Amino acid sequence: MVNMAYTTKKSLLRKVREGDEIGWHEFYETYKPLILRRGMDFSLRTQELAELVQKVMLEFFQKDLFHGRYDIDSVPEELTFRYDEKKGRFRDFLRRVVTNHALKILRSRRDQAPLDGLAHAIPDPSRNCDEQWENEWRQHLMTQALAELRGQVASVTYQAFEMYAMKRKSVTDTAEFLNLSVSSVYTARSRCVAKLKAIIGELEARQ
Repeated sequence: MVNMAYTTKKSLLRKVREGDEIGWHEFYETYKPLILRRGMDFSLRTQELAELVQKVMLEFFQKDLFHGRYDIDSVPEELTFRYDEKKGRFRDFLRRVVTNHALKILRSRRDQAPLDGLAHAIPDPSRNCDEQWENEWRQHLMTQALAELRGQVASVTYQAFEMYAMKRKSVTDTAEFLNLSVSSVYTARSRCVAKLKAIIGELEARQ
């Protein structure tokens, strides 16, 4: 039986691509980990990482979320945005937004740092290359694709794929744990790999 918790939820990446409205909470929960990883590329501190998330969210939703009207835990459900394709690929636009705000935070740190501590205050942003972002985006894309995959296959099929292909359990241990035949585990893996490739290709087409 397919896990119904996932079947009614269109992935956020697909919503972006299709021009649907995207709610604040869904966007926040989906992209916060990616924004934090990018912030850590710039060696931002804990407080600076929180500031980065807020600045990026404000850029997308363009409302005074963090200037007294709302705090991060009380944003209304109806707050949404729709991505404008004229801005180019979403992942490139997101990278620019996150990187720009990270650099602004670093410049603010530099301006506030004592001169004798300046050399240690600002990490070199030149090392934060596009390749790092692409790796982080692929990781983010895989998370989204796996969530979609769970909605497209039976629960036991996904569990077999997860145990055998992702967690590297032996085929016999996987089969025994899930009360499946060994051939069923192989079939589950093949089916899920094929579907996962298709999902990733679809999600990545215009991102």
